Amino acid sequence: MRRKTFDVLFETSTGLTALVKEPCLWRSGYYFTLSVGLFTGVMTNTWFLDYPLGERFVIILATVVILATALAMYGFLLHGIMETFGALAGDPVGLICLLGYTTLPFLLLTPAALLSAKLGVGGVPLMLATIGVGVIWMLYLLIKSLEVVYLIDTLRASVAIVFSLLLLYVVFVLPIQLGLTLLINALM
Repeated sequence: MRRKTFDVLFETSTGLTALVKEPCLWRSGYYFTLSVGLFTGVMTNTWFLDYPLGERFVIILATVVILATALAMYGFLLHGIMETFGALAGDPVGLICLLGYTTLPFLLLTPAALLSAKLGVGGVPLMLATIGVGVIWMLYLLIKSLEVVYLIDTLRASVAIVFSLLLLYVVFVLPIQLGLTLLINALM
């Protein structure tokens, strides 16, 4: 398993091709839960260290559930976009299997998240940089996995991901941004 993870992260064309050819839904779910759970759990547990254990557990659980749901929905959104683009020869189970491997970089970035959380307010730039590196790495692996699952080129996979990110921005971020702008203008 260690060699396969190394191949997926650092020799992506070989690792992802081998990964699609075997059933890995449970392993992918394990990596997905471990990556999202540890990354967010370490950060929230350190940030809210002064709170009682019961409150910390509820905050960690809520954060992990929200992030896991968002990332899973992103995977299904990508699958729908790829079908819209005419890549009907794809394997949806393969894409779901690869979703766990695309979030695996966050497991490797957990020590940096712990350090940023321990630094307190001064660690916010390090935390943002760590999350940025994780997102870029995740998108790189997602592009590679789309290439392997759907047998498309890098340009079409990149366009699909950029389109899906813009769609997520329009659906989730833009309404909040407009609402905050209206609220700030109303208060002034």
